[in-house]
Amino acid sequence: MLLEIFQPGPAPASRGAPSPGLTGVAPLVSPGAGVDFRSQFCREPPAAAPSVSSPTATNDALPAEEPVRAPGGFLAELEQEVQRSREPDPVEPIDPNTLSRNTRLANAACRAVLDYWNLLAEHLNALRMAAHGRYAFDARTAAQGGPGHDFRVSTNLRMTHAGDEHFESVVLSWRVGRGERLKLHKVFPAEIDRLRARLRFAGITPAENPVRDPGTGRPRGTEFEFAADVSASVRVTPLHDAGKIRLTLLNLAALERIEAELPAFAMRPAELDELARLICGRPNGLLKHAQNLIRHEP
Repeated sequence: MLLEIFQPGPAPASRGAPSPGLTGVAPLVSPGAGVDFRSQFCREPPAAAPSVSSPTATNDALPAEEPVRAPGGFLAELEQEVQRSREPDPVEPIDPNTLSRNTRLANAACRAVLDYWNLLAEHLNALRMAAHGRYAFDARTAAQGGPGHDFRVSTNLRMTHAGDEHFESVVLSWRVGRGERLKLHKVFPAEIDRLRARLRFAGITPAENPVRDPGTGRPRGTEFEFAADVSASVRVTPLHDAGKIRLTLLNLAALERIEAELPAFAMRPAELDELARLICGRPNGLLKHAQNLIRHEP
């Protein structure tokens, strides 16, 4: 309680007059409600900031949410992405009836090709028609105009338990050329490797002889000697699940491999004739409607 020391003096009119000459001590009192002076003399601790998790905090006071980081930092995130990319895509199950139908179509197409090619090989071996392709071994040397010979048909076939034919492939292969022997001399390693790759692609195994300078004995490259007969082939591979066949044409008109897909039901007599024209180098339209056409050169 705050006390105030009074000196004698006139008193307010509303109160009784004090005794003269008396020094009095009285509390300072004012009418009305009492006043709490504790806040003036005692410093209260500051109010704690509202917690983020407090239910009374507003959305404006909440900090922005940070993205969830994988333990281990950014490298761990990349590792997770790599693992997800390696996971195989889910394969939709194929209806058994559809799969059976596609398998029958693919095997029937291979049977039609095999029967047709057996007769075709006999005719082409008897005719020995000249090929119209050009097989370049380097920028200056090429084999051109040689006849096709040694046509042979081979197949990879097995019988199922039910007695049905199940084909894996049917191949028609032959050689193109007159047996002409060539010698090519290459000096630089890049040229040697390039020629070696093209001869391997053509199915030719050359004799390689190192060349040395007669005066100093230092290496001066490699000489390749070989018979310029190129291996050519057409392979039919059935795609049983999809009801298609894949054609692989190797060195028909040049040193290149062509791959294409056709529906299995398209291997009818007209399309087989178009394929035979393609093998003989005659105008044809077999690949106009082919799917997934790919060309590769050595």
